[in-house]
Amino acid sequence: MAVNSLLEHLRNSLARQHLLSNKTLIVVAVSGGPDSLALLHLLCCLRAEGGPQLHVAHLDHGFRGAQSAAEAQFVAQTAAKWNIPVTVGKRDLPTLVTENHQNRQAAARAVRYAFLAEVAQANQAEAVAVAHQADDQAETVLLHLLRGAGPAGLRGMQKVVPWQNWGPKIDDQDFWSTQPCLIRPLLERSRAEIEQYCQEQQLTPQLDPSNTNQNYTRNRIRADLLPHLTTYNPQITAALHRTAQVCAEDYAYFQTQLENVWPKLAEVETDLIRLRPKAWAKLHPALQRYALRRAASLLLGNEELSYDQIEAGRKATTQGLGFQQTLAQGLFLRVEYDFFLLTRRTDMPFRPFNLEDLPQLTTEEFALTVPFVGQFSETWAIETAFEVPTFTPFNSNERWRWWVALDAKLLAGPLFFRRRRSSDSFRPAGGRGSRSLQNFFVDNKIPRDLRAAWPVLATPIAIVWIAGLRADGRFLATAATDKTLWIVLKREPNAPKH
Repeated sequence: MAVNSLLEHLRNSLARQHLLSNKTLIVVAVSGGPDSLALLHLLCCLRAEGGPQLHVAHLDHGFRGAQSAAEAQFVAQTAAKWNIPVTVGKRDLPTLVTENHQNRQAAARAVRYAFLAEVAQANQAEAVAVAHQADDQAETVLLHLLRGAGPAGLRGMQKVVPWQNWGPKIDDQDFWSTQPCLIRPLLERSRAEIEQYCQEQQLTPQLDPSNTNQNYTRNRIRADLLPHLTTYNPQITAALHRTAQVCAEDYAYFQTQLENVWPKLAEVETDLIRLRPKAWAKLHPALQRYALRRAASLLLGNEELSYDQIEAGRKATTQGLGFQQTLAQGLFLRVEYDFFLLTRRTDMPFRPFNLEDLPQLTTEEFALTVPFVGQFSETWAIETAFEVPTFTPFNSNERWRWWVALDAKLLAGPLFFRRRRSSDSFRPAGGRGSRSLQNFFVDNKIPRDLRAAWPVLATPIAIVWIAGLRADGRFLATAATDKTLWIVLKREPNAPKH
């Protein structure tokens, strides 16, 4: 009989999760359909044995008017008949879906789980039980397979889900450990067993007509695809369960590997995450995908990125400085100077460099002599020489050219670093003609607050070099140069005083 089999299965499942005590409270999500009604009845049987206390939660999504209102009334009456406290909620999903242009089923799922979390927290429950069963799992695996999922999707639904993976997003990890988990104690039992249980116990579940609506892909999988696949494999549901289990184990392994590298890879703040390019480049593509999924989960809650969105994010990390790719729900990835920025914040200014790594003039002018080794600013040193300098260009910053080799004979008058002037212009090497320094700074995305003190190497009559960015092509040393003047800047906190 289905009664003894299901009851023993449920008893063992709750015992493994330490949820069988009569001091435990479980919130039971009850739609009124066969699965949830059978689950509630089974839990009542365990309660009669001294098992957990129960609280029913039912949400009317407002999609089917009087019919869904009648289902809510049925659940409330059933709970009262079985002496179980109940919370019935109602949400205006039609309006929410229309106003936010959301997928109907995805919006309903998000609102439903948020409601269950509210009920669980209000009643200080240890767990929330939902009635997904084996056929639901098979449908889920096929649905994800058709969409092109990897292990994250093909693992299907999990029997036990910690709060951080199903409840509202909260940054306090210590808070997570005290919040109820989501359990699916019937996930390994078939729909046929559950329907037989309802018949044996003379239960009269409510039937939701939307479950047979062929406009929904899941319903077509249930009505058409799964029955057709049984002609190839009569045990297709069990086979899909094995696939889900293997993928779940693979997923867990990848998560362990990601956990090992995450501290070196990511800097996590409340509403943004920075990924370090060097650590990122060492990751296998599979781990890169999982890293992006984790970052998106931390910033978006339970929203999943699609394969195309993940691949767009990975491709973005190969682009140039300043490249920005929107992923989902306003989340974007932007290539910054020394990290990949992920955030939804629209007020994040683009900084193409680490501000601490930039030299800024603290005086109007800084005169140069040759040769010289000394301190240029508080954290930067400078060397000038007619020979290759002792700290060579090859030891300078990887992204910025903090050195220049000039033809000494082409320089008229003394050299000095100075701040920019409103009339400044020069002829950038590799460019065509003259450009104003203002436009050059704008084109190179130099923040406005850094332009005034940016080091400009000049003679009394011309600009020679915009430090770190570009020299005037007229003064660069060539193969024909007899006397080369090297000027090198280097971030050097312990440089000798000038």
